[in-house]
Amino acid sequence: MFASVLLPLPLPGYFTYNVPEEFQQEISPGKRVVVPFGKKKIYTALVHEIHAENPSTIEPRSILSVIDERPVVFPVQFRFWEWIASYYMCTPGEVMNAALPSGFKLASESMICLNPDADLETADLNEKEIMVIEALLSHKKLPVNTIADLLDQRKIIPLIHTLIEKGIVTAEEKLENKYKPLKQSFVRLSKELAENEEKLKEVFDDLSKRAFRQLQVLMVYLTLAKVANGKALDVRKTDLLKNKEVTLQSLQTLVSKGILEILEVEASRLAASQALNDPESIALSLHQKRAFDDVEKVFAEKEVALLHGITSSGKTELYIKLINKALLEKKQVLYLLPEIALTSQIINRLQRYFGDNVGVYHSKYNDNERVEIWNHCLNQEKNFETGRFQIILGARSALFLPFNNLGLVIVDEEHDSSYKQYDPAPRYHARDAAIMLARLHGAKTLLGSATPAIETYYNASNGKYGLVEMSERYGGVSMPEMIVANVREETRNKTMQSHFTSVLINHIREALKLEEQVILFQNRRGFSLHLVCDACDWVPMCKNCDISLTYHKKENKIKCHYCGYAESLPATCPQCQSTRILMKGFGTEKVEEELAAIFPETTIRRMDLDSTRTKYAHQRIINDFEERRINILVGTQMVTKGLDFDNVSLVGILNADNMLNFPDFRSHERSFQLMEQVSGRAGRKAKQGKVIIQSYNPLHPVIQHVIFHDYHAFYRDQLADRSKFQYPPFNRLIILKLKHRDQNVLNKAARDLAHDLRTDLGKRILGPEFPLVSRVQNWYIKHILVKIERGANLASMKELVRAKIENLQKTPSYRQVRVNADVDPA
Repeated sequence: MFASVLLPLPLPGYFTYNVPEEFQQEISPGKRVVVPFGKKKIYTALVHEIHAENPSTIEPRSILSVIDERPVVFPVQFRFWEWIASYYMCTPGEVMNAALPSGFKLASESMICLNPDADLETADLNEKEIMVIEALLSHKKLPVNTIADLLDQRKIIPLIHTLIEKGIVTAEEKLENKYKPLKQSFVRLSKELAENEEKLKEVFDDLSKRAFRQLQVLMVYLTLAKVANGKALDVRKTDLLKNKEVTLQSLQTLVSKGILEILEVEASRLAASQALNDPESIALSLHQKRAFDDVEKVFAEKEVALLHGITSSGKTELYIKLINKALLEKKQVLYLLPEIALTSQIINRLQRYFGDNVGVYHSKYNDNERVEIWNHCLNQEKNFETGRFQIILGARSALFLPFNNLGLVIVDEEHDSSYKQYDPAPRYHARDAAIMLARLHGAKTLLGSATPAIETYYNASNGKYGLVEMSERYGGVSMPEMIVANVREETRNKTMQSHFTSVLINHIREALKLEEQVILFQNRRGFSLHLVCDACDWVPMCKNCDISLTYHKKENKIKCHYCGYAESLPATCPQCQSTRILMKGFGTEKVEEELAAIFPETTIRRMDLDSTRTKYAHQRIINDFEERRINILVGTQMVTKGLDFDNVSLVGILNADNMLNFPDFRSHERSFQLMEQVSGRAGRKAKQGKVIIQSYNPLHPVIQHVIFHDYHAFYRDQLADRSKFQYPPFNRLIILKLKHRDQNVLNKAARDLAHDLRTDLGKRILGPEFPLVSRVQNWYIKHILVKIERGANLASMKELVRAKIENLQKTPSYRQVRVNADVDPA
């Protein structure tokens, strides 16, 4: 018997292994197995197929063990992974690596041990080598990471390599299972005493005479244990130890005497919740009911529907009704969101109606929590009995969970660029992948947005998707009043206060007087965008990347947002020694500080990448804002997406021009989406809100479209530009990103690859060109753009591009050149 297995490595195809006789009864597709790979490595692989013939003339190596009792992935997942690998020009192994939680990927760890034949008497060893040997004499074997910590040395491999060459140590591989089930300890009466009341009385009498402390522990236990049918139930050990009468020593003595027993029970790390409302109790307004009926009609004919509803039109209530319908049909539901920041509000709303049916899956969860959610998804039949996790809410990684009865996929804020994975591979777009996932399951996909992506609206307008429009706000609330503050004019009239126009300051003051809340949007984090010497124009740059360093005042450092490199703030210019180092531009940190100076009695917080690094940081900030403990919330694009706050009356967009002038064909689309979305946070309930846009160019067409909330006019303008310059939706794009440490080698490789591509693809090839940031972490970067017109055979074009890349990398001088394909770049 042979098995084709998939390894979590960037290698094409599947690998064949022999199945030893002892595993032939338990092995099956979808189970994890341990296999040797290469000279010494051991990996977790997934069984894809079992067959009776060896497809190769080489005798395959044998599987070492079968890990699972039941499959951890289903056949439909393999099909989904293969589609992603094919469409996004990567390997199935890379998809597997992204899909499986780390807790499922047992990887071998190098263990270092002393060579029994080593001659330690005559060996020529330095001080650090002696420290390693002394540690190994005490512990026999040590992982590489432990040795690195012991020596306080990051680059430990050269030292270990030297010791191996000297014959002092050897390396071996140890397989480690990362997932650890959560165990909870419970205390119960021994079976003998639980069933015999007379014996229990004897124990009481005996303890009251000789061991009063132990008697107290037994009394506390019986008080905490709820008696059902005359029998005491189990008590959590931690609850028992909370009582001041109970000590661990007394408890252990009672266990050793056979009076009490301690048992370990596997518990869930995932918090339980209870449904408070029935989804049927939601009363849809007339326009919501019309939209719901339209979605139902579309789903009767098409697989995908676009729900284009203006901000605060009540899309979430429609989602809840559709989710409830899917659950009644015993189907699973996947609800995708672009940002983790959005999940806390949506979780609360969904749990109000569906309780424990809602499971959450995203990158802030640890490995063990992710494995638990994965296992719950696998046990779908059990889920419908227990009412747990039929609905999965998550960011793009939730696509990879093992659904086997998916009925509905909702992609909320479908336009958002956060749905695109950039690095590492697979560089997939979660919206498009979700549509394919739903198709494989025979499920329906609902794309929701107030500002749909141009490509999505084009597909809906052309009949590929169904289109449902919601043009009224829920409850008849008016769209916010739009005000454009002219920064150029206010600068000339000297009415600016720092980066704030007098118009914005006056409206903030008015909102605070009425005890209303304010959101300010600035799409740059940090304090200052960069420093510059006033005397010689020197700008501090990252030593690893071609990008200026951003000043972060809280840490008093200048940092690179690409590689994390940081320096202390220079007191003088290193080039001319001038002390006049000025700060140019402004980020969220500076906005927060300067607002505090203008409004000292006001509580101001910011929500950006720097302030939300911990697991529940998003949730704490959002909860504090909901509870009105924060008056002004300053944020990056995190504050623009789907959040719902009752008391926000004013939204300020601090710098519209930065977004509009970014050199990218999508910059106007992104600017419109961000401004329209953030403006939708104002006045969502009873009162009309206000939005103030600060700009040097108030008459810019995009700003005018935002003022009138005119998505359709904006869409028509964009479509005309895209058609003229052959951009999506009229052409498909593939960016080939070439990287190398040596700029000269990179230039030659990029030129040769572009020339080779042009021989077959002609004018479809643009470049090579350096991107805006042409060096990151000391890797030089060049881009080649491939434009493929609609109607061309996309699969054969990709195959051609893939073949050209393989040819390039066969050239000896270009073997170290990395080439990554980014299909449909966002």
